[in-house]
Amino acid sequence: MKFLFTLVTFIAFTSAEASYMATHCSNSQATIKWETGHNSNTLTLKNYPNFEDEMSIPYYHLKVEFITNVKIDEERVSRCGYASRTDVFAGKVVIMAAEDHPTALDFLGENKKISTEVICTTHVNSRAPCP
Repeated sequence: MKFLFTLVTFIAFTSAEASYMATHCSNSQATIKWETGHNSNTLTLKNYPNFEDEMSIPYYHLKVEFITNVKIDEERVSRCGYASRTDVFAGKVVIMAAEDHPTALDFLGENKKISTEVICTTHVNSRAPCP
């Protein structure tokens, strides 16, 4: 039994692959920004029209749809034990309430959606195999 526990522990720790993925987006005035992935997964509105305070909304309460999307930059790093990729892109987005959270943007009045242009950075890294 001790051998089995040791074997299972060894397999679990040697096959584990640490990874990280995050996307950060913001409009040019930084009045609308969000982060997803291994982050807070929130959309923050700060000094947005109709209110002066900062407001955070859980990202899963929203539907963020990119109308346009242009890649600005891409960087890849790959070496023994480590790999990463960073993408920078910009686009026009429409932010609406998700179907299962229809009141998420009620504070906006009748329109209940936000249209803006954003720039985003997505970073992903993970363990890479060695030859």
